[in-house]
Amino acid sequence: MANYLFNKDRNFNDDVDDQSYYYVVSHNDLITKASHDLTARELKIMDFVISKIKPDDRDFNIINTSLYQLGKLFGYKRNGKNYSDLAKAIGTLRKKEVLILDEQERTITQTGWVESAKYHENGQVEIRLSSDLAPYLLQLKSDYTQYRLFDTVQLDSKYSIRLYKLMREANKDKGKTCPTLQASPKELIKMMGAPKSYSFGQFNQNVLQPAMDEINLKIDDMDLDMHKGTRGRKVVHLEIYNRFYPRKPKSHDETIEPVPMIDWTEDKKNILL
Repeated sequence: MANYLFNKDRNFNDDVDDQSYYYVVSHNDLITKASHDLTARELKIMDFVISKIKPDDRDFNIINTSLYQLGKLFGYKRNGKNYSDLAKAIGTLRKKEVLILDEQERTITQTGWVESAKYHENGQVEIRLSSDLAPYLLQLKSDYTQYRLFDTVQLDSKYSIRLYKLMREANKDKGKTCPTLQASPKELIKMMGAPKSYSFGQFNQNVLQPAMDEINLKIDDMDLDMHKGTRGRKVVHLEIYNRFYPRKPKSHDETIEPVPMIDWTEDKKNILL
């Protein structure tokens, strides 16, 4: 199928670069209470699809895109292998499940991500999200988190992407105080989707510290650090906080400002202008 699409594909949208500045908006529970095993590529595709949802949408519309568009957005070379990988990732999103805990309702929603995907000869792809995700993506007025698609697209590790989202969710007052993510090692291992068998040492070395390093390197308004709470020699509590603050570079007098955030409930374009 990939070669079939690759040979016929074309660009359906000349604004691919602008799309990287769309906002991804989802309910906090989809970030902090969802259990899944999506890869970095699958996480990025989901963010891309979610970024196309408008604040006034009442139902999931078919998302029209193309393998060309997805490939360019993610910086992939245009070839059959990359198209095959993208098509496979979309197909996998139909099969993989996500468990979402609702503590207030005392329920767990078990569902998939993508309800259907239709591929056209010219490379165009139509994607429809699972209807069970509607409460977490449509008509959100409170308890939601927003971030730029550009940020997650440039992160390579699935753990970096998930930690980035957790830190955005922790920024509940939009930077008025230091955003801090607090959790036990066991809780953070679960939230980041790391192997449950990991000790804190393994988790810190293989997952947490590399994710923090990548975020600090690539995200303009994040400078993450960690405080460990111990009981004896055992780490029992973690606080990951964002040390970023507007400051003046030594070379000039311009102030580096935090990345601006919009009021998603009022901005119907869902795009950073």
